[in-house]
Amino acid sequence: MSEKASQELREDVYKRQKGICGCQMKTCTQHSGKKCDAILRGAWEVHRITAGGDYVPSNVIGLCQTCHRNTPSYGVGKS
Repeated sequence: MSEKASQELREDVYKRQKGICGCQMKTCTQHSGKKCDAILRGAWEVHRITAGGDYVPSNVIGLCQTCHRNTPSYGVGKS
């Protein structure tokens, strides 16, 4: 299992999401009841949907740093 997302996977996620944060949590403080529309630039994160799972296309989503820190599984599964 890879500990980090590869550059190829990061590029795939970015293209798949058209450069927009993929967060669906409408309860994040920045969202005001709607989906996040932050542009993925700079230090955005490839987040594993299943904590501790593999970095594979079916298990990852691209998130802005704020949304990444607000996920319930943030930091779970790290050694």
